[in-house]
Amino acid sequence: MAAPLCVLCGKRAATYVCQDCGRAVCNNCFDPVHWSCSDCQTRIKPTTTIGYREVRQSSAAMWLFFIAFAMIFIGILLMTLGSLSNIESISGGAVILIGPIPIVFGTGPYSVALIALAAVLTIFAVIFFYFFARRKTR
Repeated sequence: MAAPLCVLCGKRAATYVCQDCGRAVCNNCFDPVHWSCSDCQTRIKPTTTIGYREVRQSSAAMWLFFIAFAMIFIGILLMTLGSLSNIESISGGAVILIGPIPIVFGTGPYSVALIALAAVLTIFAVIFFYFFARRKTR
């Protein structure tokens, strides 16, 4: 029994099955990195061709991440500038994630509360980014 022909091009034998739509496709119509056919790739994540390279357009989750990062940076900058007016009672706390390793530090009388707030916001941001950045599976 001969292998079925590719559903997309109809020229070559189908050797893969797309995980998104379930169609049998050939090697040329299949993206092994994302395990989906070229039709699903263009439908799900549109691409822009620049020269010989295909550049994927940014997803909404990535834009939300950059906006949130910018807001956090501006907020930290404003808190730092605001605390400079009262040097005697400066307090601060932060959580820095380097991979799975958290680095926690703080100073001043309110540092414990600020570190706890930073940890809660960090956990919320990681969970939020995980849910919006993960790929839709069927």
